[in-house]
Amino acid sequence: MKRTYDFATIGFRPHTETEEFVTIGVVALDVQARHFGFTLLDARRTGRVHPMFPTAKALYREARKLVEAELTAIQKAVNGDGAGADVPVFPAMRDDKGGLFAAITTPREGVICYPVKGRRMAESMDEVLETLRLRFIDRHLLPPAQAAEQEMTKHLAKVLRQARLIPAYKRNVTLGTEEFMVPFAFAHMTGDHRADRALRPLNFDLATPTEIYNHGDEWINRLKRLERQGYRPDRILFALRAPADGETLRLKAFQEIRGELTGQGYEAPAEDEVGRIVDFARIDEPADLKLAQ
Repeated sequence: MKRTYDFATIGFRPHTETEEFVTIGVVALDVQARHFGFTLLDARRTGRVHPMFPTAKALYREARKLVEAELTAIQKAVNGDGAGADVPVFPAMRDDKGGLFAAITTPREGVICYPVKGRRMAESMDEVLETLRLRFIDRHLLPPAQAAEQEMTKHLAKVLRQARLIPAYKRNVTLGTEEFMVPFAFAHMTGDHRADRALRPLNFDLATPTEIYNHGDEWINRLKRLERQGYRPDRILFALRAPADGETLRLKAFQEIRGELTGQGYEAPAEDEVGRIVDFARIDEPADLKLAQ
């Protein structure tokens, strides 16, 4: 059942006199359940900020760190995840959560602003934050493969949710170092930007064999570099979409890329092979935990 969410974008605005800003996140509040959530641009991704504000990189890092700490504290207080969580800016509004949302998004002094506000329907907080993130944070003209993969990610999330596996996975993660990062739709995290297994969709329903080869080679090379860094997960699954019409040259390119992925030890089922995806994603209980039962 769809729910109603109030939302606002989070902007970084180092020069208030010019009123120019870069969107770095989104906050949302479930109007009925009074459940608060937010999402922020990855702390290491400063490529969006630097071209617009070339002298504000350090200021951005500090501002992002502070707003993340503030919103995390608010989230714990509002959602009841941390009794007594310290929210010094809004101490009188913990119970009046509608007022809290208004207070968060009201213009005030500082380099963080909330320039765009609205209301949206969605089935869950995760869904509304992902939708708003794609629209306001990641907005740009996407290559055909990436545009389709955003829709495929929603299907993958549904598969994990229905199998009751989604709590074990972190969504929209980057693995690797600041020097080189690789994005995955879902990962079972073992440390800072490290995971032991990861999943993401790959779309090969592309216009030409060359595009299929290029997209496949891009990911094969990414994973080789990630492995050299020591950050490649032990297990990786790519949920694949094949060329739709079965045209010979495009299908040949797809099958070749799929063979290279499986040849290097990656799982590469079709996006609709739900059983294989669920089997891969299932996290075994530790042996000592089973014995304790």
